[in-house]
Amino acid sequence: MFAVCLALLAMCSTLVGGYFAARSKGSTHLLMGFGAGVLLGAVFFDLLPESLAVAGQQGWSTRLVLAIVIGAFIFFYLIERFLVLHVHADDCDVESHRHLGRLSAIGLIAHSTLDGAAIGAASLVNWQTALMVAAAIIVHDASDGLNTILLVTQGENPRRLDIVFLILDALAPVVGVLLALVILPPVGILVVVLAVASGLFLYIATSDLLPEAHRRSPSIGVATAAVSGIALIGVAVQLIGN
Repeated sequence: MFAVCLALLAMCSTLVGGYFAARSKGSTHLLMGFGAGVLLGAVFFDLLPESLAVAGQQGWSTRLVLAIVIGAFIFFYLIERFLVLHVHADDCDVESHRHLGRLSAIGLIAHSTLDGAAIGAASLVNWQTALMVAAAIIVHDASDGLNTILLVTQGENPRRLDIVFLILDALAPVVGVLLALVILPPVGILVVVLAVASGLFLYIATSDLLPEAHRRSPSIGVATAAVSGIALIGVAVQLIGN
């Protein structure tokens, strides 16, 4: 029950981050820069190291994991090109990016589920460990909610479906806790999911969020926000590690 309560706090954190992103239209470019930094930080400080560590334990090659990352990056690049070619020219910039953003949001939902699983697993050790892990996750789940809204809306007004993605992302930690307390996923699937999410987040940060943020406002503020996002995740992951 304690782990579920912590997951509920993470859920609230996600909703707060999403609400802030939906309401702060005047600073959308800064939020996009910050969101891109969060995704890059998640890849290099969390997802990719974890994927490589688990793969090493299973005897997988490092190159295989990196090949999956690059393959996912190329796959989502081709998906976006396909969407651009099949959307009317007047709408391609927004609609194609919305479609890709929803795919990216699915990656965030999967990551939030893993966050919940981490809380559940930590609670099996002791309540102090669970509290430390949850504290770091609660901090960075606010950025997950922010990113979910930015990805599915591309800085436009949120639609009903966009809110559904935010709600699913908010519920994901609770689902993750329950899964961790009941079943453990196959290790091989975990490696692939983490690697694919890494490629996806790399693509969306470098090809969508950062370019769009600089297009809206070519200022040093966007770069500062991006570095701040990277630093935030670095600190959060360090807290989780400790």
